[in-house]
Amino acid sequence: MKRALLFLCVGLFIALVLQPNIANSSNEKDIRVPQIGESAPVTNEDITQSSSQSKIRIGIDASHGGADLGYVGNNEIPEKEINLELALRVGRKLQAAGYEVVYTRQDDNVDASGEDLVNAQRLSDMQAQDVDFLLSFQSGNTTDPLMKGFTIFTRPDEQNVALANEIGQELVAINFSNYEGIDTDHYSNFSILSNRNIPTILIELGYLSNPEDYTRLTDPDYQEKIGQAITNAFLNEIQ
Repeated sequence: MKRALLFLCVGLFIALVLQPNIANSSNEKDIRVPQIGESAPVTNEDITQSSSQSKIRIGIDASHGGADLGYVGNNEIPEKEINLELALRVGRKLQAAGYEVVYTRQDDNVDASGEDLVNAQRLSDMQAQDVDFLLSFQSGNTTDPLMKGFTIFTRPDEQNVALANEIGQELVAINFSNYEGIDTDHYSNFSILSNRNIPTILIELGYLSNPEDYTRLTDPDYQEKIGQAITNAFLNEIQ
């Protein structure tokens, strides 16, 4: 009788005390804890199960800003705001994956001295911060509202092209829009691509003049998908 009572007590101890603690310990390993970086807060939504062992520093550039609105349709969000929101989301995703991220701008406080001069200053700042890559975001527009799609511009550098291609494939995978390919012939048309010492990729993310592209570029859920797609590209290409 005493032995049976002893076994009963041991069983209750295991069921009520040890088992919950074991379960809690297991669950804690699966929790992705939000992190706070120097530049932007990273939340649980940003945390990815994959992480980079690379120590590279990635610069993020949101085109336009301040008095330079970029493209603005009828009663629509200015391009400068869309570029900034996308840039910040991409930066948070990259940071959560383990990359170091710096920005050319994180708000709308931009000197209105002309796009070329502003980009020259941004490139100078990025070179001073010794970035390994610079991603610049802008959007296209045209008088034809049916034209849609995204294009990636870069200098004809093997490493740049490989990363640009990976970014393009990841954006295709989320069915974002038509992929118009990588353009290495017209980089001289963009002042943000003028510094050969900074590996820069300019992503023209769709036409704001196209209703479908505009809707997706201003949709927070799709912005998150774009951020994750670009992060996946880095994880695939640069671990």
